Amino acid sequence: MAVNDGDGTRRTPGDDLLDLATAQLRTHTDDGWVSVAPRVLASALRAVRPSQPVRGRHAEGDYVVAADVLRTSVRALLDPDPRVRLRRLALRTGPDDVLEEAVVEVSAAYLQPLEPLADDVRRTVAAHLRDVLGDPDLPDEVVRVDLLVTDVHRT
Repeated sequence: MAVNDGDGTRRTPGDDLLDLATAQLRTHTDDGWVSVAPRVLASALRAVRPSQPVRGRHAEGDYVVAADVLRTSVRALLDPDPRVRLRRLALRTGPDDVLEEAVVEVSAAYLQPLEPLADDVRRTVAAHLRDVLGDPDLPDEVVRVDLLVTDVHRT
C-alpha cells in the first residue's frame, strides 16, 4: 500500500527502512565501504535471485524443482548420519535444466574410512535425486554424483 506524503510523493512502507539504510551506508568511509560491499551485494542478490531450476519428469509430464529445495532435501537426508556433514551441494544442469552432475562437499568423521563413506553418500544422494526428479529406474550414470571431502569432524 502506498501513502501520499504532504508534498504529493507516493511512499511505500519500506521507504523509511530504505532511507535509513541508505543514510547509514553514506556514513561509511571508502575503506569501510570496501569492507562491507561484498556482504551487502551478496545479500541483495540472494534476496532477488531465484534458485536455479532443475527439470524433473513423471508420467504426466515435466516439472521444475528449485535447486534450493534439492539442497535442503539432501541435507535432511544426510543429517542423521554422524559419519558425514554436508557442507555444500553444487548442482550442474545441462540443456533444458536437466540435472547432469551433483558435487557433494562434506566433512567426514575423524578416522572414518572414506571409501565406504563415499560409496554410501554417492548411492544415497543419486537415489534421492532420481526419486525427487521422477526417474527412479534410471541408472546411476544419468546423474553423476561426485564427492569431495574437505574437512573432518569429531563424532
